[in-house]
Amino acid sequence: MSNSPLLVAVDDGYAQTKVYGIDTDGNVVKHCMRSSVRSGRSGLGAISGTGSVGLYDTEDGPFTVSEDIEAENTQFDGFHTSTMNRVLVNHALIKAGFGGKEVEVIAGLPVADFFLNRFKDEKKVAAKRENLLKPVTLEEGDEGNEIAIIKDVSIGCQAVAAWVDYALDDEFNERVDIEGSVAIVDIGGRTTDIATVINGTSVDHAKSGTANIGVLDVYKAVEQAILTQFRLKESFPLKLIDAAVRTKSIRLWNKPYDVSDLVDEVIREFSGKIAREVDRRIGSGASMRAVVFVGGGSALFKTIADEFPNGVLMEDPEFANARGLYKYARYHRKA
Repeated sequence: MSNSPLLVAVDDGYAQTKVYGIDTDGNVVKHCMRSSVRSGRSGLGAISGTGSVGLYDTEDGPFTVSEDIEAENTQFDGFHTSTMNRVLVNHALIKAGFGGKEVEVIAGLPVADFFLNRFKDEKKVAAKRENLLKPVTLEEGDEGNEIAIIKDVSIGCQAVAAWVDYALDDEFNERVDIEGSVAIVDIGGRTTDIATVINGTSVDHAKSGTANIGVLDVYKAVEQAILTQFRLKESFPLKLIDAAVRTKSIRLWNKPYDVSDLVDEVIREFSGKIAREVDRRIGSGASMRAVVFVGGGSALFKTIADEFPNGVLMEDPEFANARGLYKYARYHRKA
């Protein structure tokens, strides 16, 4: 088993790409990066003059991954089976320390993509797997980096994976009573996924689904509010808006400006929208054991779980999908 590829879970979202795994020394590896990418060569070069930074060649041309560029919009229907997605996954594996190593990747799809009329959408699952198995090439000169050697790929359902993380600890012991129904609300970059799991064995599709609202909508609204307040017509790198949302401050013209009122207003607006989307699918959740909030948006909407008397905000909610995917894959690897 020592020669087996390293098992790595990748939660490849529209706003963030998260990696969770165990390295060769047995240490837990967690890495999160913004899904900041654009097609083409963006002109970023190492200050040492050794070549490009974050530049990948693919069958669809070059892509640049960096938090210092003006990123393309990842909110399109084919993102999860796109070359852009594959480049982001490969970049995240490198940055997490898996470059040059043989890995077995488990990634995920949103509820609406993973299921089709109550059955697993085998065509879409296969398309995502095949996409991630295609090669990308790191342009020569990106010093010190190597592409991870992806030996195999499996695909899970993101919100259902978060249920696994909620129900089981790292040793696969039940840490909560899994009898009854639990709604997992995964607030991601483009979408909010709701998966209602019953007794750990089935999905209630009548109370599950995907709503097209997420963290990137918050970022867009905050950016527009800042542009309006400061009478600007430019656009900002994703990392600048992300920092403004998280710190409620933005540095413009090399001076800090308090934007807490703008950010708080946008978060209140979208928190209400997401709570209403959840209510449309599960009602008040009164008959459920818990309504569990996970995903990067749950870290942002810190009080959204309070909208439900049985609401639970997972610890470290941003990594719930990746941890759950890893636990699921590790369990089946042992079986």
